[in-house]
Amino acid sequence: MSARALIFVVVALVMAGATAMIARNYLSSERAQLSAQARPAPQQVTKNVMVAATNLPAGSFVKPEHVRWQAWPEEAVGDSYLLEGTEKPEDIVGAVVRRGIAAGEPVTNGRIVRPGDRGFLAAVLQPGMRAISVSVNPTTGIAGLVFPGDRVDLLLTQTIPSGNTPRMASETVLENVRVLAIDQVLNDQSGEPTLGKNTTIEVTPKQAEVVAVASDLGKLSLSLRSLARPATGKDALDPAESVDESPEPWRGETYTWDSEASRVLASRHAPRAGGGGGGGGYKVVVFHGGKAEEVSVGGGQ
Repeated sequence: MSARALIFVVVALVMAGATAMIARNYLSSERAQLSAQARPAPQQVTKNVMVAATNLPAGSFVKPEHVRWQAWPEEAVGDSYLLEGTEKPEDIVGAVVRRGIAAGEPVTNGRIVRPGDRGFLAAVLQPGMRAISVSVNPTTGIAGLVFPGDRVDLLLTQTIPSGNTPRMASETVLENVRVLAIDQVLNDQSGEPTLGKNTTIEVTPKQAEVVAVASDLGKLSLSLRSLARPATGKDALDPAESVDESPEPWRGETYTWDSEASRVLASRHAPRAGGGGGGGGYKVVVFHGGKAEEVSVGGGQ
């Protein structure tokens, strides 16, 4: 065999071997890939954690429909997360959101304050507002049918010195006041009437001073306001305002004398014309809000 023929044979054998090696490596790679695809992926371990079902701004009360359970990778579950099996949605009903929680974010112990926790009342208060308590009884407190979150008017009934015959008068001190708590109950989710002795309300700093003075002047009573917002007036709902929002309290403008409540007293205090029957009238000077006002009061009918 010539040298040239021998070289051709050697080159052919080398090329055949290289081709066979490449083909074997390719087939092995494809076989491994197919085998990996055929094997099921390892199952990721998860835990159900409580997340916000909707955006929860700071200061809002948590309700059952505000939260839901969601699967969460176990390695990403923090110590402050609320887990299914150890917590229930009803366990945090009535809690207040300390820092805003976006929809889908976990609800953690650091972001909510539960009733009874330290700082709960401070979390309930709106920015710039103050909490002050007033004494009530089953009558002045509307038989326990006022609940945290309700809006009330604050009435003051007092005795006014007037010669030998003291007079009685009642006035609306504040309107549209939000009730924060009845005694030590701040949960607005329970529907059980509470016959409390103290009601904590939310007012401005100046109004807190007014309430403090009014408490010493006479008896304070609560007058429950409707949940429905009127179409006009100070308490009217602004189109850009949330239904749950309401303007801060304002000073009341009305007052009532005892003679307006009782026709007998009106007849007693009214001068009689000609000494006979029939009512005349009289005028009194009323000091209200630092202003003197002359009021005419008619005689009995």
